[in-house]
Amino acid sequence: MKLASLKSTGRDGRLVVVSHDLAWCADARHIAPTLQAALDDWTRIEPALRTLADELERETIPRERFH
Repeated sequence: MKLASLKSTGRDGRLVVVSHDLAWCADARHIAPTLQAALDDWTRIEPALRTLADELERETIPRERFH
């Protein structure tokens, strides 16, 4: 599972999950708004992020190009 922060209006950016090939990403703000928020509550949030990463790899969720 790869995570990234994309530039946003906030200081920390918005959280996305990135595909293994680094070509695609999926918005993860519905799970945690920022990477810092995810790290602060990692035990609870990690399973949902891992599920999102699996769905991204299977191409079953909306995604956008990762640059």
